[in-house]
Amino acid sequence: MNKHWDEISKSIKENKQHLTADRQSQYAIEAFLGKLWIENTVDYIIQLKPEWNLAVNSLRILESEHATDYAYSIYNNSKDKDDCRLAVLIIKDIAHPKSLYWVEEFLNDENVADFGLGVLDQLLFREKIETSQLTKSLLNIALEKWDGRLKENVEFIKGYLLDKSNF
Repeated sequence: MNKHWDEISKSIKENKQHLTADRQSQYAIEAFLGKLWIENTVDYIIQLKPEWNLAVNSLRILESEHATDYAYSIYNNSKDKDDCRLAVLIIKDIAHPKSLYWVEEFLNDENVADFGLGVLDQLLFREKIETSQLTKSLLNIALEKWDGRLKENVEFIKGYLLDKSNF
């Protein structure tokens, strides 16, 4: 661990002042681990190596923005359909709020549409985002785009939102 607490604290104060105390702690852990470790962890998951699920759970707890961005770059650049699906699965499991803006892209990609809807589901379920006109629009896209193949998933999400009285 080459970083010192004062360096990380300074970085948070300069660049990430808006973070909650928990998110500041997650940022500090991510800084200690380093971007290379995070990228290697994403690659490990994509390759489905032994205990890949432990790696996914670690990234989920960390809520790494860098892992989210790196997985999204894999989705965008890989020619392998399975790698693309696993990249979106990682994005879903991390549920970083920034991934909301990729959901429509995922929903328009037949290869990952189901996991793309899962991204929206996790963002709402884990209360990373609020219900909005955008989330309602995304649910409608999922419902209409794939001839009802995602209807059960959409209805599940809508039911959850109704139970929370947010829809």
